[in-house]
Amino acid sequence: MERINERTKVDLLLKFQWHSSVGEHEEVQFCKLNVWRDFEFLPEKLREILIGKKEGDSFSVYFHSGELYKYSQENIIDLKLFQFAPPKSFNKVKPKIGRFYPLGFFIGLQGVFPENFKPARIIDMNQNNLRIDTNIPIARYDINVEGLILSVKKKSADIGGECRDWCALSLENGPGMQVRYDGVHTDFEIDNPESFKREDESEDKVFYKEPRITTHIDSKAHENLLKLYNKILPQKGKFLDLMSSYQSHIPENNNIEVIGLGLNEEEMKQNWRLKSFIIHDLNSNPTLPFRDEEFDAVVCDLSIEYVTKPTELVTEINRILKKDGTLTISFSNRYFPPKVIKLWIDLHEFERMGYVLELLLRNGGFKNLKTYSIRGFRRPYDDKYFGCTLFSDPIYLVYAQKK
Repeated sequence: MERINERTKVDLLLKFQWHSSVGEHEEVQFCKLNVWRDFEFLPEKLREILIGKKEGDSFSVYFHSGELYKYSQENIIDLKLFQFAPPKSFNKVKPKIGRFYPLGFFIGLQGVFPENFKPARIIDMNQNNLRIDTNIPIARYDINVEGLILSVKKKSADIGGECRDWCALSLENGPGMQVRYDGVHTDFEIDNPESFKREDESEDKVFYKEPRITTHIDSKAHENLLKLYNKILPQKGKFLDLMSSYQSHIPENNNIEVIGLGLNEEEMKQNWRLKSFIIHDLNSNPTLPFRDEEFDAVVCDLSIEYVTKPTELVTEINRILKKDGTLTISFSNRYFPPKVIKLWIDLHEFERMGYVLELLLRNGGFKNLKTYSIRGFRRPYDDKYFGCTLFSDPIYLVYAQKK
C-alpha cells in the first residue's frame, strides 16, 4: 500500500476543533494535497506526522494559541470614525460593534488599498472613534487538528500547478468570525426592522404557491449533512422538519417520526421522509401549531435566511422542544434572492453562524452551543451546476440543546 512521500498525491480530510466562550466549534475541510508542491506550506508539526501515513490512517495534533497564527496587539488599530468610508456602492453600510468589514473600507491605513478584502472587526466604538482588530479571527484560540487519510496515490511526474496552503485556506478567512469578541454581543441589528426587509415583500404563500420539486444543495452536501446528523441528532423520537419542502436531510431511521411544517403541500407530499405535514406561514404567524415540549428535535435546514421574525420563532422552538431536546439550524451559500432578508446578504458566511448563535444566546433557553462548517469537497459530476463551480455546496450548522 502506498505511503505518503514527496512523490504522492493525497486526499485528506482535516478537522479543526476549537473552543470559545460561546461553545465548541468544528471546521471540516476536504483537501487534495500534492506533497511535492504543497507540503512546505503546512505547519512543521503537520508535515512530520503525515510522512509515512497510508490510506485509512488517522492522526491528531494540537496547536496552542499563537503556533499556527500570531495574535499581535500591533494589529489592534485605533481610528477616527470618519475613517470608516466604504465605497459608494456600500454607502448605506454602517459600522457596528463586533461586525466584520473589508479592511479596504477603512481609509488612511498605510499600505491598505480599497481593494483589500481582508476582514477587520470593529471591537470598540463611540461618537468619534473606533477600534479594529485585523488579526486572523481564529488566531486567539487553541486548535486541535484531526486528520483522516482518504487515499494515497503515486505520481508519475511533476509539472507545476497551483500551490495550496490548506491550513490558510481553511482558517484564515472565516473561522472565528462566528463568536462574540471578549463576550460582548455582536450587533446584528436584530431589533431593527430594516434588517429583515426583502426584495419581494409579497406574502410568502404567494411566492411559494407553485411547487419547486428540486433540491437546494448538491448531493455531496446532502451526504455530508446526513453524516453530521447521524452523529449529533437523537436516534429516536419525534422530530419537526421546520420550513420543510421536497427534500429532508434527516437520516433514515424507523425510530424517528418526522413531522413537516412548510408552505407548499405538493412539495411535502413528495417528501418521503415526512410521516405527516402542516401548511403554515411562519413569517405571517411565528406561533408554531404544536404543544409545549412536543418534540425531541427541531431541524431547520436551508431556511433561516428567509425568516423575518427570528426572535419570535426561536422562542417558539424553545417552547415546543422537550428538556435537553436538540435544535439544528443549517444553511449553505445558496438562497432565493427575492425572499432572503437584507441582513443575510450583508454578512460573511461565517458571520451568518454568528447571527444564528446570537439569536439563541439572546433567547437564553439553550445550552451546549456548537457550530460546524464543512467545505472543500468536489461537486458531483452529475450535478447540474458542475460546470459553474468545482466545489460542492458548503454546509454551515449551529447546534444547541434546550436547557
